[in-house]
Amino acid sequence: MAIRTIFSMAEDCARGKRLGWMEFVRDYAGLARSLLAHYFPTLAPDLDEHVVGVLQRAHGGTWFAGLKFTNEREFMMAFRDLVFAYGRETERIPTPQVSLDQLRGIIEDLTVLERELLWLFIKGYDAEGIAAIMMNAAVTAEAVERIAGERLIALIPGAAPEALAVTARVLMESAEQLGTDQCSSLKIFNNLVNGQITWREREAAEKHMKDCFHCIDRFTTFKEMVHLRKDVPSLSQPKAEGILAQLPLAAGKPRGVLSRLFASR
Repeated sequence: MAIRTIFSMAEDCARGKRLGWMEFVRDYAGLARSLLAHYFPTLAPDLDEHVVGVLQRAHGGTWFAGLKFTNEREFMMAFRDLVFAYGRETERIPTPQVSLDQLRGIIEDLTVLERELLWLFIKGYDAEGIAAIMMNAAVTAEAVERIAGERLIALIPGAAPEALAVTARVLMESAEQLGTDQCSSLKIFNNLVNGQITWREREAAEKHMKDCFHCIDRFTTFKEMVHLRKDVPSLSQPKAEGILAQLPLAAGKPRGVLSRLFASR
């Protein structure tokens, strides 16, 4: 039996093959649910329907056919963008409370790491969640507590979670629009996460990132998706079948004895 990869899954999905869509639903429906629940909380009452809505959007257009990626992490970033495109159209964008220019004024003397931590805090993660994403529990928890207490209070009175939630998506969308040709690629982000980068390349990437909200947002998002892919479990076969039944796919071929045997393990 040929080894299945993210590339074979995407190719099957582009061709409308059931096997690829089963793998996609099994491995990515949970990620869609986590992202929608965290960033679009007003969708929570009908979250299952909205997860299906994201998958239907991927199926209904040319999303898979137009994808270009070199590894699963790049695929995850494309999927994250798909989820956010759906969420932003479905849930009304909140009124901005804080601009990037205002935020820039209070982080002027912060290091790149501190800016990343603050950005994740604004995105709704607590110290424990940020520690898991950044893989540095002690330093992260202390830094988030200090930065939140000393800096955000000056920008948002009380730095209340609800105030941050209202602000976060507006700031993120503003940051996304600031990308330039000088911004780091996903390949650079991947090398940074893996530690497979030269000192000069790291220095150049961090120097640019320090003053680029676009790269701060994308790099923290990259690390967030790497963490979620490990942390969010795949769906069980029955749950994946239930979602798959709501997509307009041809019925799958009956499985043989060996297929049923391995699927039950």
